[in-house]
Amino acid sequence: MEGGSSEGGPTEPDSTGITADSGAGITDADRISLVRAAVAKLTRDDLQEALDRGLDPSLPIPTPVANALKALRKHRDPISVLDRPQYRAALPYVSAAAADPCLTRTIEVLGDHSDDPTRAQLLDALDQVRDTYSDVIIGVMLASVADGDMPASDLCFEVATTDDRFGLADRTGFEQSAAPVRPATQAPHQPTAEQREARRLKKQREAEERRRKMEAARKAGEQVRQARKSERAATATGNHRHPVADGASVPSSAPRLTRRAALTPVQEEEFDRGDPWTTGVVFAWVQFTSDDQETPHLDGKSRRCVVVAGSTDHLLVRPGYSEGGVKSRDWKSVPLRHWKRAGFDRPTWIDGESIRVARGEVDAPMGWLSPEDWNALW
Repeated sequence: MEGGSSEGGPTEPDSTGITADSGAGITDADRISLVRAAVAKLTRDDLQEALDRGLDPSLPIPTPVANALKALRKHRDPISVLDRPQYRAALPYVSAAAADPCLTRTIEVLGDHSDDPTRAQLLDALDQVRDTYSDVIIGVMLASVADGDMPASDLCFEVATTDDRFGLADRTGFEQSAAPVRPATQAPHQPTAEQREARRLKKQREAEERRRKMEAARKAGEQVRQARKSERAATATGNHRHPVADGASVPSSAPRLTRRAALTPVQEEEFDRGDPWTTGVVFAWVQFTSDDQETPHLDGKSRRCVVVAGSTDHLLVRPGYSEGGVKSRDWKSVPLRHWKRAGFDRPTWIDGESIRVARGEVDAPMGWLSPEDWNALW
């Protein structure tokens, strides 16, 4: 759901699907108050699940926000303190985490219209999503998108605040101090037509990429199920081999390993250390950190990574970095002794932190870490 438009209004929509005066009366304070009101309706279980998901160590979260999420997670009754000033900076992250599965499902239902839905298309998609998600979660999803800087933000705000199913029309009690007051001479920011078009095209590309990844993830899930079945059969016969995507197999180092991968409690819930690709070397897209100053115009690159664990839809990997880079000088990084045998093309250091990548974006392993190098990671 990466774009939006309104139907039945007095103004014709432009090429972005947003009317010329769409969102003209929506302020930043309106959007923040909507998020606060929507999150306040979450149940204790929904909030706890969102806090667990928001604290995924692979997600980039500002330290103050992470601290607020941790404090909320430890609180005996987080619902009762959710809207206190010290936690308000974390509310957009809570809403995004709570809404993520519902948003993914809505994008899937919208299909080709996900980048630029009309109001009717969005409402029809929401009717289908209601079979799986509650009106409270859908309201949080709409509020989260409304708070984002996307073409569909104004449409989601309008639907959330006018559809009685979501109970967000009256936000009394959530509006005061919702956002810093703008000086009287400063008008709310309104994107230009060129900015809207650029955002629309960007979101369209992202939506197409997301659909491709989802399809690849479904195929990967089936592949993993078949791989595990083959692995169990091979174990029963004493022939330990790693199944790969094309049906071939290569010797597995897994039976010779002596150390278990160290996972966080959140990772333990999602990932399986016994995944057929564990110890494999794959190409995965890795986002640059603040230390990567050589290419400030890029946000990441494809790197060889070691698979730590896996699930049906995602892999937990540790990126590899070449000699001479910042990561190779990090005391937490581990140098590989048998890097060439493992599938790396040069001396490599493995990062001390794991990241989460979509399984559908990754091809079958090109090599496998030796037991000696694997054990050195832990």
